[in-house]
Amino acid sequence: MITTKFTSARELLEHLTSNGFEMDFPIDIDEIANELGIKVIYSSDNNNPQTIGKIEFCDGKPIVTIDPAKNSYEPRRRFTLAHEIAHYCLHANKTKGFVDTRKEMSRGGTFWDAYESEANTFAAQLLMPKNFIISQAKRIITQYKQENCTEKVPSIYFIDRMSDAFGVSSPAMEYRLKNIGII
Repeated sequence: MITTKFTSARELLEHLTSNGFEMDFPIDIDEIANELGIKVIYSSDNNNPQTIGKIEFCDGKPIVTIDPAKNSYEPRRRFTLAHEIAHYCLHANKTKGFVDTRKEMSRGGTFWDAYESEANTFAAQLLMPKNFIISQAKRIITQYKQENCTEKVPSIYFIDRMSDAFGVSSPAMEYRLKNIGII
């Protein structure tokens, strides 16, 4: 179990790989939670039916609760868990926990909330590391060009292939690709 806090997804991934964690995509977000000592529970929050996921610190130990009905789409579940891991790494010493609804986890709703915006950015970088994005993008583009005798790859095709490879939603991948400057 890792007890060190990390200020970026890159720092966390570097620490994991330097300690023998097999890094490949899609990133094994469940194993990362395990490595961090985060207990993950799949249950609805009866106190707040809008909750998608939350993290609480009980006696200093992180417990993430993910609503299975609101996270039945695997890319959503993976992003929710990555988002809660981000809160653990970035904000554990600043609060007793976070309750995240659709509003907090959307880019629009988090614009004015620094903690939620930071957690979303960290989660995206954790699930879609830039170096993996670049190498996979090159493979997909090269393969498409060779198979179709063309110089242009349709953006929808490219985004869909990338999102499938990383286990994330197409909108999340599109946002990340724009953020990196690939599209």
